[in-house]
Amino acid sequence: MKPDIFSSAQSLFKRVNDKFFSDDGVTGEELQARKRRRVVILIGGGIAIAALGIFLLTHFGGGDDVGEPVDRTQAVTAVTVEEKPFERRITLQGEARPLRDYQVFAPASGVRILELLADEGDYVRANQPLARLDTAVSNAQVSAARANVASAEASARRARDEYQRAESIRDSGALSAEAIEQRRAQAAAADAQLTASRAQLAETNARLQGGYVRAPGAGLIISRTAEIGRSVDGQLLFRIAGDNALEVAADVAEADVLALRDGQTATFQLLDGSTINARMRRGAASIDTRTRTGQALFDLPRGSSVRAGMYLRGEAILAPQDGLAAPQSSVLYKDGAAYVFVIGDNNRVRRTNVILGIRSGDTVEIASGLAPGQKIVGAGAAFLQDGDLVRPITNQPAGESAPDAQQTGDESGLRGRSG
Repeated sequence: MKPDIFSSAQSLFKRVNDKFFSDDGVTGEELQARKRRRVVILIGGGIAIAALGIFLLTHFGGGDDVGEPVDRTQAVTAVTVEEKPFERRITLQGEARPLRDYQVFAPASGVRILELLADEGDYVRANQPLARLDTAVSNAQVSAARANVASAEASARRARDEYQRAESIRDSGALSAEAIEQRRAQAAAADAQLTASRAQLAETNARLQGGYVRAPGAGLIISRTAEIGRSVDGQLLFRIAGDNALEVAADVAEADVLALRDGQTATFQLLDGSTINARMRRGAASIDTRTRTGQALFDLPRGSSVRAGMYLRGEAILAPQDGLAAPQSSVLYKDGAAYVFVIGDNNRVRRTNVILGIRSGDTVEIASGLAPGQKIVGAGAAFLQDGDLVRPITNQPAGESAPDAQQTGDESGLRGRSG
């Protein structure tokens, strides 16, 4: 077929040459005009020959063999959705504080501190003196209370004696029954006044504690505001962490409150990078309507490097639970909603909205929207639109990394959308 085409072209060029390129018998202006036509004809002929060559090469250059058609379908990684265990982590943050916060006040008002016997950072015993007060004032208060007791005792004895004399002459008729009853009532009132005076003396002695400010229980002094020479009028002087036991009052998101159980362990991180384990003693009793968080209490081990007032961040790890897994590369977002592309039986993708759960590394839990065994697009999902025809190049379980194109034997790899 090709020799016939070239023979026809050769005879055509010969006839054109005999007619337009022969100068026999032509002179002058006609000769110049013929030369100009020859240039135009040569240029046009060159273009025609080039076009003919391109046509012949594209249609007949490969001989009788026909090339295989190129598959221009979008190549994607197919991922099978399967269940896998997810380890749920709950974020915690809160302040370390004493488990038992002893707040020590002055036992009396209007007295001065003469001496400090303990300082912040000291570990004290129960009833140990922390500061000595002005004993002159305390002694005067005790003396006044004792004088009241003595006066009440004298009044009570006199009232009892008068009542006994009236009873002794009851039958003589010297006193009326009403007068005798009145003396009995006076004796009872005097006895009651004596009891009150003695109670006031005991209260004064107990309150003054012998002129000392004492620790209500054993523990570590974490705060001291007492100063020598200062007159105390009911203000806080010392704070003691009972038995030096601390807890973390951790804020927990409302969605995580019900997932925590008493005895749940948590790990908190300190500012120096070290960590410490704690155990939950009590879950959140209520939810703050403003922050939508609850406060759970975690006991810290004694003797740790944590100090009261430290702000700690940590997490609690719950028992693993099975859930549908998908690679995070499969999940796309639009208008705040998450979705994936599900591969149908005809290899066309269908956009499907999903609700996400726990994230674990490169894998995310699909809480709703998919069923086990469905195939979704992994690598290449960002280049697709709903209804696109795809060419899956592999089929891997969720949570495994996608193999390279060379490993799958597909030289085309994963292409983006053309155009």
